[in-house]
Amino acid sequence: MIPEPGRALTDLAMRLLFNVAPQTANTFAAADAGLVGQLVMTLGQEFERAVSTRMQDIDQMKALLRNAPLTADRESFLDQQPASLHLRDVNAVHDAGMRLISAWHAEVETTDDQLNRRIWSFLRDHSERHRFD
Repeated sequence: MIPEPGRALTDLAMRLLFNVAPQTANTFAAADAGLVGQLVMTLGQEFERAVSTRMQDIDQMKALLRNAPLTADRESFLDQQPASLHLRDVNAVHDAGMRLISAWHAEVETTDDQLNRRIWSFLRDHSERHRFD
């Protein structure tokens, strides 16, 4: 059997929310169990999609930066791929791209309305991809 950690975390969260929290007489403990349940559920959701959402972000950042004036940092990022699909390696590339996008946005947000809007469009897409249900 292949373990499904995202599913397991969701099942644990549901047990906390629907079995443990309602049985807790202390309202603080019940609220705490509910909070932990919600956090475990969001952790399960993030586990399932983390690499995919970040890779989509990386692809979109690269597409944006291909239209930016080339600097050594930007050129290096365009050639970068994660060392593996482990989340820490994907996060390293994602973080580098976000830093470049942020710095570029600071350069163009008041001087180039079209680029400003394209970067805001990326940021909207990014936040939607990372939104929790």
